[in-house]
Amino acid sequence: MKDFLTDENFKHKIDFDNQLLPYKIYETHIINRLPDTLFHWHPEVEISYIVEGTAQYHIDYDYFNSQSGDIILIRPNGMHSIHPIDDHYQHSKSLLFHLDMVGYSLLDQISLHYLQPLQNSGFKLVPCIKPGMSGYQEIKDCLFSIFEMYEKQGRHWELLLKAKLQEFIYLLYFHQYVMRKHSDDMYRKNEKIRELIDYIHHHYQEELTIEHLAQRIGYSKTHFMTVFKQHTGTSCTEFIIQYRLSKACDLLANSIKPILEIATEVGFNNLSNFNRQFKTYYKITPSHYRKQFRKTAQFPLNS
Repeated sequence: MKDFLTDENFKHKIDFDNQLLPYKIYETHIINRLPDTLFHWHPEVEISYIVEGTAQYHIDYDYFNSQSGDIILIRPNGMHSIHPIDDHYQHSKSLLFHLDMVGYSLLDQISLHYLQPLQNSGFKLVPCIKPGMSGYQEIKDCLFSIFEMYEKQGRHWELLLKAKLQEFIYLLYFHQYVMRKHSDDMYRKNEKIRELIDYIHHHYQEELTIEHLAQRIGYSKTHFMTVFKQHTGTSCTEFIIQYRLSKACDLLANSIKPILEIATEVGFNNLSNFNRQFKTYYKITPSHYRKQFRKTAQFPLNS
């Protein structure tokens, strides 16, 4: 995951270069199953163009495999994750910006009718625009002009950037890629899952049972398992394992702690289970994973 998308919470705070110009453009290369971006959200709109390859996206209640040429849309505060598919490569280029860039904070008709409902979860975005769909070429051209503007940053480019972002939002509305969000019941369930993900984040080192987690949000065990998978695309048990493994990867790459200590620290009760789960998910052992980072480490690593 990109450094500027990292936070101590699944609600990510974006580290903009200029807080008065809240946007960011970056590229991501998924290679050898990394990065594996677990569920998170942020108050900014995120638009990604798939340059090459494929990965699995889960955005709110939709999950799909991306293809070259896709334009991926993530609404403000939309829960989303991006996972590698086996050993497939993916290259994407992304634009991330707050709706303040196009006038969200202004109390006018445009903000009230179009921007505030999108920012406040009244509206949502269609998750993926594919080549051939309505307005695809116009939307792609607008996005690419924003990318080019960022690279050149010519005279008074900030004014043109704001205009292009407004044009981009207009095109999404015009071609009906903005829709009313789900029912209040679905929204309440979504909020409960958000709260639970935060709880898992802060307590992943502890023993987490399905019964305990279900009780925390007032669901039966069966109903909880159904709702969690519906909202995240994976079982709660698998989600906890993946998050613990992601924490283990950080420690393997950036510390000299013994592997047994790392396994215990991230919540695995024995080394054999940790090794088995790690190899199942990453296709290599923890020690081999650590060796991949020795050349870039600032100190010698010993397992």
